[in-house]
Amino acid sequence: MSSSGYSLPNDFYQSLSSKYDSAVKGEHVLFNGDSAVNEIEKATVGDTTVDVQLTLLKSLMHRPESGNKDENPFAKPEPELTVVDSYGADEEFKIVFNKFPVVPKHFMLLTKEFKSQDTPLSPNELFATYNILAALDKQKSESNEEWFAFYNCGPESGASQPHKHIQFMTLPPRSEFKPYAETLDKILDPRGVQVPAQNKDLPFAHFAVQIPDTVEDESVLAELYVNILQRTLTELRENDQTHISYNFIMTRKYMLMVPRSKGKYDEKMGINSCGFQGLLLCKNDELFEMVKSVGPLQILGEVGLPNTAGKKSTEYDY
Repeated sequence: MSSSGYSLPNDFYQSLSSKYDSAVKGEHVLFNGDSAVNEIEKATVGDTTVDVQLTLLKSLMHRPESGNKDENPFAKPEPELTVVDSYGADEEFKIVFNKFPVVPKHFMLLTKEFKSQDTPLSPNELFATYNILAALDKQKSESNEEWFAFYNCGPESGASQPHKHIQFMTLPPRSEFKPYAETLDKILDPRGVQVPAQNKDLPFAHFAVQIPDTVEDESVLAELYVNILQRTLTELRENDQTHISYNFIMTRKYMLMVPRSKGKYDEKMGINSCGFQGLLLCKNDELFEMVKSVGPLQILGEVGLPNTAGKKSTEYDY
């Protein structure tokens, strides 16, 4: 598949920024960033120290926790939220702002036609995601922003809408925060195939693979995705899960997948992919204090599956 169908205008980032400012000014995007409280802490477990950012953002109280196909806000997004009306080799996608952003310029890649959020990402969806990340990286100019994409798949993944959507957000400043997935080594088996990496100290199963510096087509991304999906499906099956739910995170450098056992901690706090990127979002003071009291890694462990570091790759047989 040629990347030409996935190229974005040279002013994509500039347009994203200006349209976001207009959407906030017109109250089409509901974000009260000035009131956000962010605390970055070092969570230590075993020999590992993980950066975690706790965010108290009360504007999230307005965001619906779940949607349905009959009342689908993604079917006809507001024009003021639309960044790119048609994208992809077959113009099968839209790029729109999240109406309830977590950070400024938080946006989404949507399928134009309804597709279920319970389905795996297709090769063209992965390639579209990669090319958007590449455009952001190239065009961000003087900004030090680092972007990541994430996909909440399945009923226990923290997804709030059933219409397929991949989200894009910026990370906290590099001087303060480094995602733990970046610390995992690249591992190759005797055939030269990547073995998904996992930190033995973290209290949840997670599978990470590195993305090559150059990606010419979707086949490279699809192979890496299937690699970590295979392990995720095996763990869900072996832990007797009756659903297929996982979180998927992607940057220009790596993919990370985390199988999920449940969508909420203690039936109070919803956790999506951001949590497993080290970004825990709280919509009220009670949840904020609960996370600090219980501990972020303890919470993530409760909603994931047991760590499988040391399990031989041949034992993944889904």
